[in-house]
Amino acid sequence: MIRWPLMIRGWLISLSLTLVLELSYARFWGVREKHDLLLTAWVNILTNPVVVFVSYFVQFRNMKAYYGWITLIMEALAVITEAVLYKKYSHTISRPWLFSLSANAFSYGMGELINKF
Repeated sequence: MIRWPLMIRGWLISLSLTLVLELSYARFWGVREKHDLLLTAWVNILTNPVVVFVSYFVQFRNMKAYYGWITLIMEALAVITEAVLYKKYSHTISRPWLFSLSANAFSYGMGELINKF
């Protein structure tokens, strides 16, 4: 059974952390234009809830044997979705595919580190 209050709390924490990390990463990447910083926020608001929901669903359905594969697939879909949106709508983000992949790897890795403590 999905524990909705726990999932919503986790989603809000995950989304907040993702926004801080990926916006910081965007600044590090050299993104300065307001339009592209807002785009970075919006693409993460679009993709993060889906990834987190699927993650919680897998955990609460006791499908832990598949968790790693499902996480990899969901993260890959998030990278692809974000890269396509960056390529189509950004004004200044250079190499949108590499930016999407590296920003997601950074925020995922930092999230894993934070969850360990």
